[in-house]
Amino acid sequence: MINGNLIKVLGFAATAAGMGATLITDWVNDKKMNEKIEEEVSKAFAKRNEEES
Repeated sequence: MINGNLIKVLGFAATAAGMGATLITDWVNDKKMNEKIEEEVSKAFAKRNEEES
């Protein structure tokens, strides 16, 4: 009986860890995308300001 419960607990823990890793990965990817967008917008504004000058 202890073996069966242990396997269930380990399975649940592995699932929870996988979900946590997925959430963290998604968060990191969102941050990277936001950084890239900000960089591209800054470049576009700099180019626009250069052309207007």
